[in-house]
Amino acid sequence: MQALWFRWIFLNRNRFVANYFDGTKAFVGENWELIKMGAGLLALRTWLLVLVVNNFLLPLEVATLMKYYQELAGIQLQV
Repeated sequence: MQALWFRWIFLNRNRFVANYFDGTKAFVGENWELIKMGAGLLALRTWLLVLVVNNFLLPLEVATLMKYYQELAGIQLQV
């Protein structure tokens, strides 16, 4: 997850800095297949929480991004 993020942020830093949420959503949208095959849902959640701790995202935005990823990846979680 970290290597994927570092590669993306190196190429798209301006996009992320312009709007953290939209930049992160673009990251998830462009890389959801690699996240699903490699790191998985829990690693994505952990990484998004790291962005919350570092004040880049709000917890509500993490919930929105997790729902967006689950829709892209076709993952159904039982609540």
